[in-house]
This record gives sequence, C-alpha cells and structure tokens, in this order.
Amino acid sequence: MSNTTPGNRLYGMMQALMAAFAHDEDPPSAEDRGVVSEQDALDAVLHLAGFLDAHVEAGRIAAEDAEHMASMLMVIRERIRPLPVGLMERRGSETDGVTLDLQEMVEGLRTAREESGRQG
Repeated sequence: MSNTTPGNRLYGMMQALMAAFAHDEDPPSAEDRGVVSEQDALDAVLHLAGFLDAHVEAGRIAAEDAEHMASMLMVIRERIRPLPVGLMERRGSETDGVTLDLQEMVEGLRTAREESGRQG
C-alpha cells in the first residue's frame, strides 16, 4: 500500500519540475485535465498568500523573502485574472502602480530566463 497523498504527489511534481529546470529540460505539458477551474486557481493563490502571511507574522519567513514570494503570486494571479485597479498605488503616479510593479517583476523574470537560457 502506498503512502502517497495528493499533497505528497504534487510536491513531488514541483520538485521534478525544478530538477528538470536545473538540467535545462522542459518536460512537455499534458493536455488540459479539465480539473482545475479559474476559481480553483484563484482560491489556491489566496490560500498560499494567507499561509505566507501567517508565516511572516509568526517570524518563520523573512519579510523580504515573503515580499518576493508574494510578488510572484501576484504575477500568477494577474495571468489567471487581472488584479483590481486602485487597491495599491504608487504615490504621485498617474499610471496604475500595480501595472508598473508587474512589469518590473516580469522584466526581472525575463532577464533571468534570457541570461540562463532556461524556461520554467
């Protein structure tokens, strides 16, 4: 009998993807499984954000690390469903501050991808 749980198997999938990335491999994606809805993905992002925030508040994750993790989550959230306008603005900016922030984060990801020659 196997002790594999869904969380254990999906954690293993994450590790396998990271290992493939480290070896310059790009495993092909499966066909859409028809399992995860847009709302499911949004719920997962918020669940992870809440978990992250709780660990910051408890002092288990450094605020700077959490800021980076949260920024990556917001990039994912933006792709699933665009973030609201006006919740967080840069002072004195006439442009939506979140747009500028997302652009900065994505440019960093793209630069890292180009420099490494790897895709995630």
